[in-house]
Amino acid sequence: MPQINRIIPIVVLLLLPCLAAGQEAARSRASSRNIDRILGIVPAEPGKCGTSALALAYAKWNDLSASVRQSVLQALQRPGMQKDRLSPSGRFRIHYDTMGVDAPALITAGPAGQRIPGSAERFIDSVAVYFDSIWKFEIDSLHYTAPPQDGLQGGGPEYDIYVEELGTDMFGQTSWNQTADIVEDGQRQRFSTYIEIDNDFVGYRTPGMEGLAVTAAHEFFHAMQVGSYGVWTTVPDFDFYFYELSSVWMEHAAFSNIHDYYFYLPKYFQFFRDGQDRSYPFTKFDGTFRGYERSIWAHYLAKRFGPDILRQIWAGMRQAPVLPSTISALQQLGTNLEQEFAQFGIWNYYTADRGDPVRFYDESRDYPRYKPNISMDFFGSQAVIGTSAPALSTQLYQFVLQHDTIIAVISNRDVASARIPSSSMAEFSLQMKSSGMEPPYQLVANGIGVSFKTAHPAKWNTTYLRSSSKSNAVISPGPSPNPFRLTLDARLILPVNGGIAQPVDVYFLNNAAEQVFARQYAVRESFGMTVVEVPAADLRNDVSTGIYFVVVLCGDEEFKWKVAIIR
Repeated sequence: MPQINRIIPIVVLLLLPCLAAGQEAARSRASSRNIDRILGIVPAEPGKCGTSALALAYAKWNDLSASVRQSVLQALQRPGMQKDRLSPSGRFRIHYDTMGVDAPALITAGPAGQRIPGSAERFIDSVAVYFDSIWKFEIDSLHYTAPPQDGLQGGGPEYDIYVEELGTDMFGQTSWNQTADIVEDGQRQRFSTYIEIDNDFVGYRTPGMEGLAVTAAHEFFHAMQVGSYGVWTTVPDFDFYFYELSSVWMEHAAFSNIHDYYFYLPKYFQFFRDGQDRSYPFTKFDGTFRGYERSIWAHYLAKRFGPDILRQIWAGMRQAPVLPSTISALQQLGTNLEQEFAQFGIWNYYTADRGDPVRFYDESRDYPRYKPNISMDFFGSQAVIGTSAPALSTQLYQFVLQHDTIIAVISNRDVASARIPSSSMAEFSLQMKSSGMEPPYQLVANGIGVSFKTAHPAKWNTTYLRSSSKSNAVISPGPSPNPFRLTLDARLILPVNGGIAQPVDVYFLNNAAEQVFARQYAVRESFGMTVVEVPAADLRNDVSTGIYFVVVLCGDEEFKWKVAIIR
């Protein structure tokens, strides 16, 4: 027995160099297949997946050197593995090793999980179960379209999953060769794909089986995006920010008890801005901001309209890129992108200690606060902010009063310019003043006036919130928009603050006090206020151009305004 004890340390010492060499070889190979590194991008933090890096490479393909292109193509060669087997459904062929650095393993529980020897086959069992369940969820339940088959690549028509050591900076990757794997060519291209995932998820922020679960949901959604709905080559960077934000949203849709998407939220709420603290356009896609941090947009849409709104947008992307498809999907629901993007900016104020899971995001209390772009003290005279903002962006400015804080949420909702990559910044000024304010302006707390001036005010939305009450700060807000254009505006918003019984009665009276329209509507939250929304479509047959008295009756309360209608 003593002899055995002496032998064991010697064997371990002999094996250590081999193990170290194997690990170093694995790191070297992973690095050679990491497209971020091939492109010379050094991520500031571990990434979610390598798919966005591949999209970046293809978007800049003509600008890449021949050697970089060759390295990308080499990285896309499917790995050769020792074994493969089918998932129980027969839909997935899983490729893996049982020996060597790529051999998979389950890990022990806890934050410092360690690989469990001899658990390779059980890990593959888990891979099969998760991917089969994701097929059922994303295709059978949510009704997305299954990805195309790849012929006999990988040994059969099944969808191929490769399990290998990816390091700790990538959960997985969905890959395609833009020449060999093309299914449909043209302005919109579709490709067959395959997925690579890590072999143990050791050392990941979301380790083990939870890391595997969200990776399956994320990457398989990429397979459908690229294979079933396609990639538009006519828009900057293929609109790939939307592919990533959708896949991150899908993780939580499939596994609501796993919150890996939380790790990215600070990047949008606090850091999605340039060196002058101006928020970036929502459509931005580069090596730093891939879209993961903007999954909150998908959460907003799903909470407002139900999760099928995302499928409708993706279905529409067979005919048009992201923005026009989103516009069309929202129009079918009686709203528009301009209004929803502005409303989205308001929701992002109501997080952390301001969170309200009933009115806003279900998990809003777990989200970080939105960091103001500019915070300015107001000492009772005036405060002025003069700056600019890109199309389709949200800026949040904070005026700190002696006993309260007024927050201005400014949305540049110029969707048309957002579709033009070279569109310039739009300038504006925001002024707070205690007296002598020139119109147009709005009164907020303590009789203070706030004005917003820009060249094209119709392309903007301004909402003023009061920190102490967490509600709209405007005193006696009126109908919006006013005038109301029946052919251009989606709905007339009537503020009815206070405890309101539902439903309410809405009447339109002409100058002769004759009733020309009456209908009941529900009451809901909008832009920090309790409002009634009257769709333009309801008015088009009954109301012509002119000035009308609009009356809302709700129980014993009555609200009345004058509204200009333009056909």
